Amino acid sequence: MRHQQSYEGTLKVLKPLENDLKKKIISLDKLVIKINFVTTLNRLATTPLTSVKGFIDFIKPFYQGKIIIAEEASMGSTDKGFKRYGFKKLADQDPQTEIFDSSEDRPQLVKIKYPGGRIYLPLAKIYTGSDFIVSITRAKTHDAVVVTLGIKNLLIGAIQGGLNERMKIPHDKNLHWIMTGIAQNAYPDFVLIDATEAMEGRGPDKGVAIKANFLAAGFDALAVDSLVTYLMGFDIKDVGYLNLLRQKKFGRLYPQDKIQIIGSDPKRLVIPFKPHPTFEYQRQWH
Repeated sequence: MRHQQSYEGTLKVLKPLENDLKKKIISLDKLVIKINFVTTLNRLATTPLTSVKGFIDFIKPFYQGKIIIAEEASMGSTDKGFKRYGFKKLADQDPQTEIFDSSEDRPQLVKIKYPGGRIYLPLAKIYTGSDFIVSITRAKTHDAVVVTLGIKNLLIGAIQGGLNERMKIPHDKNLHWIMTGIAQNAYPDFVLIDATEAMEGRGPDKGVAIKANFLAAGFDALAVDSLVTYLMGFDIKDVGYLNLLRQKKFGRLYPQDKIQIIGSDPKRLVIPFKPHPTFEYQRQWH
């Protein structure tokens, strides 16, 4: 959906999904919102507070359970990030909402096999054991897998240990298979992508702003992420983990599969993002 304002756009993009969202969460005791702090030192690298507040305000009329805003920053202090970008204040003012540093959670050690070998990763149980996880993030380019959106926000963010632990993962073509393995243990039930002000170029932490002025949301995380990849001007075939997740039947892939799109014609919303300088190498994942 085309929109220049993050909060108002969030409310509008969620409205057509209200009935289904209500059915999914109305009886839950807890709902987890996974935000994104690649680095807490760059506002563009973080999830906009406005889209998170928009989501919370939207569900409040029909959801009475606990809302947990969770994250462990890769770079910088998670606690300072919660404070700097307004999430602590949001939680302090709302008894239904709390913030949670997932580095303090109990880890679940999982074995992930990939073509180059195997790796053991500690995943925070708040992500592996929750009934409903909402991934809310800014649309950004990436230095290893072309784009980072709703799915990647959860898959890599679920790994405990911050940057040190996450950088143990091979950041070559094997990363796509490792992410697909993590998805077997933690995967978003709903995603909301905010591209009113997104990041292009040297993402996910050192890029520059681009006013893409659209938002996208849905229950099929793969459909939403692949649609947003298209809107960012990239060829879906160049993003390995999206294709691998489709092979594992996690969802539908745009434009290869038919998906229902409520809103503007995607062809009218495409705003080509400047890719990361290593883009040509990244697209050789297969």
